[in-house]
Amino acid sequence: MKKLLSVSIAALAFAAVADPAVYSPITVEVRNITPSVQNTIIPVPVTTIGSTDPVSVHDLVKAANLPNDTMLYYFNGTSYNAWKKDSTGAWTTPDISSTIGTNAVTKGSDEIHVSVGAALWVSFTNGTDLASQTIVVYGAPVESKTSTIAVGTNLLANPTGAAVDRTTLATKLANITPVKGDKITYLGGSSYDGYFTYTATGWKKVVGKTITEGLDELPANGGFWYISKGGAGTINW
Repeated sequence: MKKLLSVSIAALAFAAVADPAVYSPITVEVRNITPSVQNTIIPVPVTTIGSTDPVSVHDLVKAANLPNDTMLYYFNGTSYNAWKKDSTGAWTTPDISSTIGTNAVTKGSDEIHVSVGAALWVSFTNGTDLASQTIVVYGAPVESKTSTIAVGTNLLANPTGAAVDRTTLATKLANITPVKGDKITYLGGSSYDGYFTYTATGWKKVVGKTITEGLDELPANGGFWYISKGGAGTINW
């Protein structure tokens, strides 16, 4: 769910005495995402409130309403940065040195910002009642949304707030000039185990050991991994 809120700066400070000409309303987009799996990929659909600058990771996702020990990850293509929700209701940068797969995980930083079109990964603890959770993403709305694909592993999500049908998605993927062996993994149930692979005759969907034609619909806010063997460029959402 996506909501747009108009907030007057003058109403927040010095309302009674400030010159209203000095202040102007700002619009904030608030997006509520209900997780369906323990590790949920979420989009970055907004910028910093009041500007067009990339938003800091810990300002993008509301922490207060999430369970303690929920983790937030940013993947830069080679390694992860991590934040942890603590008992104060805020994201902290825990001392951490581990791996996810073969990729190193280190603590996050206030200085890490993410651009529109990127994605983050929210990880809940074992046993969390996911149906009762809401991931709240907020910031300044942006009309034009673009995701950048580089050679290697890319963490992405649909930032549009609406489902993208298979025909539209195939057209958008053509903009990155995919090569044979490029792969997209998506949420195929309880994990990101379904995938499409690019062949000499275009994108094919792989179900078990069966290769079929076409692409599924990518749901609103739906996350996916793009593993590029050579394809690079942008997805203009």
